[in-house]
Amino acid sequence: MNMYKRIIVVVSVALFTLLALLAAIITDLNDRDFPQAIRSESRLNISFNKSGLSITEAFSKLEELDTSLKLGLVKIAPDLASEGDGQIFATLNDEGLPDELTWFSGDDTVKIVGKNRLANSYPDGLYLVTGNTARLNEFADTLKDAGVEVSRRDASILDSLVFVMQERGFTTVIIASLALISSLALFWLSVRARGRALRVLGGSPTMRIQMQDITEFGEALFVSAGTVAMVAAIYVVFFHGWMYVSTFLKVLISLQVVVIAISILAALIMSASAWPSAIMLATRQPAVKSLRSLAIVIQALTFVLVVASAAPAWSAYKHSSAKATEMAQWKRLADQVSIVFATDNDEMDRMEPMIGEMVKDAESIEAVALSYTYTKEMRPSVDFGEYSAVSFVNQRWLDLVTMGAKQPVVTPVSYHNILENLVHEIQEEIDILSREGHPENLFEQLQFLQPVEGSRLPVAQGGGGESLHFGDDVLFTVVPSLYDTFNDSTLTSMISSDNIVFTGVTATQQLLERHSLDVHALRDRGIKGELEVVYIAEEAILQAQFAAYLVWLQHLSLIALSVAFSVATAISALITATLQAKRDFPLRLAGRSWMRILQSRVTKELLVGILLVIIVVMLQRPNAIGIVLVTAAYGLLIVPLSHLFAVHWCFNGVSKRRI
Repeated sequence: MNMYKRIIVVVSVALFTLLALLAAIITDLNDRDFPQAIRSESRLNISFNKSGLSITEAFSKLEELDTSLKLGLVKIAPDLASEGDGQIFATLNDEGLPDELTWFSGDDTVKIVGKNRLANSYPDGLYLVTGNTARLNEFADTLKDAGVEVSRRDASILDSLVFVMQERGFTTVIIASLALISSLALFWLSVRARGRALRVLGGSPTMRIQMQDITEFGEALFVSAGTVAMVAAIYVVFFHGWMYVSTFLKVLISLQVVVIAISILAALIMSASAWPSAIMLATRQPAVKSLRSLAIVIQALTFVLVVASAAPAWSAYKHSSAKATEMAQWKRLADQVSIVFATDNDEMDRMEPMIGEMVKDAESIEAVALSYTYTKEMRPSVDFGEYSAVSFVNQRWLDLVTMGAKQPVVTPVSYHNILENLVHEIQEEIDILSREGHPENLFEQLQFLQPVEGSRLPVAQGGGGESLHFGDDVLFTVVPSLYDTFNDSTLTSMISSDNIVFTGVTATQQLLERHSLDVHALRDRGIKGELEVVYIAEEAILQAQFAAYLVWLQHLSLIALSVAFSVATAISALITATLQAKRDFPLRLAGRSWMRILQSRVTKELLVGILLVIIVVMLQRPNAIGIVLVTAAYGLLIVPLSHLFAVHWCFNGVSKRRI
C-alpha cells in the first residue's frame, strides 16, 4: 500500500506544482496591479471626459489634491522610449520613491520618473496610491463633485482570485486540476477496493471504512501540498524577495485548500456510489468492479475536456499573435502624437484656417500622417466587392506602418478594376470633404493600393483613430496632399478623432507656436481653450500587455487535462483488465495475440471517442478543426496503449498469483 501512496504523492506533487505556477502568475498579476516595491495598496481609474476640465487644469487638480492628502499618486504609462512593451511610473509629486523597480517576475525594470513625463499625456488613466489611503474617499468625492469619474480598487487576494477565475485560461487550469485529482481519487479507491471489501465482510462499520480510506488519501495530499508550498516559498524568497512570500503563500494555500476539499468530497461521493454490494461479495466478483462505471465516466469527461480545450488554446495563441503584431505596429507609432482640442465648437471654428495652414506646414517636412477608414459595416448600401474597408491615407502613413519591411507589402490597383459602385462612393467622399476650388482632376491624382498576399496592414477607423484595424483586404486610397485634398473643417475633424497624427512632441509644439495655436497666442486672440499634444500609443500598448499569460495558461491547462485523461484511461483499462483476467489469461497462454484479445474492448472505446469528438465539433464549431483532430488523435492513441499496458500487468499478476 505504501507504493500506491507514493504514486499518489508523486502525481499530486505534479498537480500542486501546477497550482504553484498558477499562484506565481496570480502573485505577479497582483504585483503589477499593486507593486510591492513601492508599497501600493490601492489603484484608481480616473476619467476627465465629462468634467469639462482641460488637460492642464486636470493635472493641476490632481497635483493639488495629491499634495494636500499625501496620497503619493503615480500614473501608469507605457515606456515609449524602449524597444519592449514595458511601463514607466510617473509621480505627480516628489515622494522619495526609488528611480526604478523590478516586478515579481523580474523580467523587466520599471523606471519611476517625474511629472515632466506627463506633459504630453492625457490625465485619464490608471494611478497607483503609494502613500496614505485613509483619505482616498475624500479625494474621490472631491473629483466627482467636479464631474470626474473615479473608480477605486484595493489590493485583495480574494479579488485577484475571482478576477483570474473569470478568465477562461485560468479557469481551465482549475478544471484540469480537479480532473486530475478526481483521477487520483479513482486510482486510490481502485487500489483500496479489495481491502475495503474484506473489511465489509468482516463487519467493520461503513463510516469507519470510509474515514480510513479518505484519511489516508487526504494525508497523501496534505504531504504533497505542504512539500510543494515549502519548496515554492523558499524559491520565492531566494529569487524574488521576502516581500512577495506572504501574497504567494496566501494564493497557493487558498488554491490547495479548495482543490483538496473538492477532491476529498469527490472521493467520498465515488466511494459511496461504488460501495461493495452483497451480491458482488457473495459471487466473489473482483472488488474493483463497482468502480468501473465511475472510471468510464471520468475517462469520457476528461477526454471531452481535452478535445474541447484544444480549439480555445489555439485561438488564444492566434489572438496573442495578433496582439503581438498590433503592439509592434503601435511601437512603430510610439513617437506619433495627436492634438487634443480642449475648446468649444465656436472656438474650433475660429481655429480651422490656422489648423489647415499647420497641416500644410507639417506636410512640407513630412511630419503628418493620415489614415481615415470606413468598413463594409459602416456603409451597408455600398458594394465593396473583394475589399472589407477603404482607407484614405497619405504616403507618410504607409511609410510608418511598413517600416522595416524587406519586401514590398502593397501593390498598385487600377481604379478600372474596382467596382463602379465603390469608385462612385470614393469620388463622392472626396467631393464632400475637399477644399473649395480643388482641381477638377483631383480624383485622377488618387493612387489605389492593396496589401500583397500574406500582408496585413493597420489602418485607423474613421472617427476613432485610437484603435487600429488590421486587414489583408483593405483598399488604400492614397491622397497626394492633405491640405490640397481636404478642407480646413475636415482636417480639424480628422485631427480631433486621431485620424491625423503628427511626428514628435517637440516638433508638433513648435508647429502650434508657428501657427499661433499655442496657449499664449490663443489667449491673445480671446480663445479660452487650448490644444494639447499627447502620445497616441499609450493606452493601446497598455491594453495589449495581458495576452501572454492567458496563452501560456491555456496550453498549460491543456497539458494538465491530457495528463488527467491519461491517468483516468490507464485506471479504466486496469479495472477492465482485472475483470477480464479470467478470460485473457488462458487466451494468451493458448497463443492468441494481445491485439486479438483486446480488439473488441478497444474498438468500442474508439467508436465512443470518435462519437464524442463529433459531438464536441458540432457544438463548438471551431475554426481550427485541425488542432482539434490532432488532440483527438492523441486521446484515441492513449486508449489502446493503456489497454496493452493493463493486460500485461494483469497477466504478470495472475502468473505470480497476486491477482
